[in-house]
Amino acid sequence: MRVLVLTILTLSLIFSSSCRKRRDNRSTTTSQDQAAAEAGFDDVFKVTESAIKDNDLEKSGSAFESIYGNCATITINPPLPDTTFPKTITIDFGATNCEDSYGVNRRGVIIAEITGKYRDVGTVITVATQNYYLNDNKIEGTKTVENIGPNADGNTEFTVEIDNGKIIYSNGQFTTYESSRVREWVIGESTDGLLGILDDEYDITGTATGTDRTGREYDMTITNPLRVAVLCRWVKQGTIEIQPEDLYLRTVDFGNGDCDATVTVEINGNVYTFVMN
Repeated sequence: MRVLVLTILTLSLIFSSSCRKRRDNRSTTTSQDQAAAEAGFDDVFKVTESAIKDNDLEKSGSAFESIYGNCATITINPPLPDTTFPKTITIDFGATNCEDSYGVNRRGVIIAEITGKYRDVGTVITVATQNYYLNDNKIEGTKTVENIGPNADGNTEFTVEIDNGKIIYSNGQFTTYESSRVREWVIGESTDGLLGILDDEYDITGTATGTDRTGREYDMTITNPLRVAVLCRWVKQGTIEIQPEDLYLRTVDFGNGDCDATVTVEINGNVYTFVMN
């Protein structure tokens, strides 16, 4: 009888483990968490970039106010018209949510250390957050962007490193994220003024690693450049491959250029769709 019980228990554990493995293989949790991290840190730098450009440290215009309204107070030290670097840019959205013109809520502080003008080769921008929330998801970590000059096509490129990245959801679950990228300025580099800022778009290539909210580790590679734009909250197009620990490869498709929140994930020949928050 004891042998029979042990056999039943062993078979039960094997069956349970097999069911759990099949369920995990169908899950898009890792893909959703990676996309959330992608969008969160892209947002942090979009805000920073708009503040830089609006304050005579790059293009001139009023893009920040047109997108974020009166949500944030921007402080520059040493203050303009002092032209010396480095400068510290503090973007304070306050302690309560403030909604921008696209319905996105933010609160908290972004602090950027900038060693020169945005267009200048060699300029390094180091961005950190203090109690910064995007739609009630807390974003932690440091993003470092360096202007490495024009590529063979004449487009300015930037290296982008994210260290100690973490997205903490409103329910307390979290995902961690680190990445190494190259960011190519593909549209809007030569234009100026308000419209010149709002038309800016970039292509991003590179890799990342992280853990999803279940604690599962993953590796990510961008297989087709990710297109991000000042006027779009989400990644507009591009594909990535995500390899979660012990699971099938995931191929994530962000679309073909439309500004929408729909993302598809292919897992072992099956296609799933989810909508970004």
